[in-house]
Amino acid sequence: MTTWDMRFRALPGIPLIQPGDDLPALIAKAAEADDLAFADGDVVVVAQKVVSKAEGRIVRLDDVAPTPEAEELAERTGRDARLCQLYLDESAAITEVRGRHVVTVHRLGFVGTGAGVDMSNVADRAEGYAVLLPADPDASARGIRARLHELTGAAVAVIVSDSFGSPVREGAIGAAIGIAGIRHAEEPHGDADLFGNASKPMMNRVDEIAAAASILMGQTAAARPVIVGRGVPHTVDENASIARLLTPQPATRQDGSPAPGA
Repeated sequence: MTTWDMRFRALPGIPLIQPGDDLPALIAKAAEADDLAFADGDVVVVAQKVVSKAEGRIVRLDDVAPTPEAEELAERTGRDARLCQLYLDESAAITEVRGRHVVTVHRLGFVGTGAGVDMSNVADRAEGYAVLLPADPDASARGIRARLHELTGAAVAVIVSDSFGSPVREGAIGAAIGIAGIRHAEEPHGDADLFGNASKPMMNRVDEIAAAASILMGQTAAARPVIVGRGVPHTVDENASIARLLTPQPATRQDGSPAPGA
């Protein structure tokens, strides 16, 4: 029987990221300082927040003009109307409102809460800044992968991850929102279970990896936005896309009306 070990390592020393920073160079520098040499087949999981910051996906709330729809959503949830406007701008649909939680279908197809808009670890919250998801997370992952290969010579896979809440489960979990160099799903070896029954389940590999890495990343002030996985079973895919993992969602709002652009 084949056995294998899988290891995850949080890279220390990643600084606070600013718009325009060369994120892959900072990752490579942190790895070198930690005596970690990237190897072919490593899986590098990068938190969405630092990717978005480097790409300048930061919005000043004072620059956001709430529409009547945002004002209504703010009244229902008790949230800032400017923040609600960002939820509307970033989502294809709002499917449900539960207290302060706004369940959205992001314009990229992700189902979660708040359209991926986040005000944590941007600046003092009183300053009023929010971070949006990358405009094209797959392109972000490809860029990081290519730059790491240029800097280190290693052919790694890259997953851009975020913490997603579920409307049917308590709490959030790490999930992939952008991928490069890694197939999104895997079938197990063999076609039968222990009793010879036909069995060929398809496993969501990239979310599994993102969730495992999320434990090391931590939340709030942990400051561990980059995790390196070694010995992680996966298939290299040069044409990887997170879109292949997503189930199409109806582009309608909670009241049944079409979403903008639908």
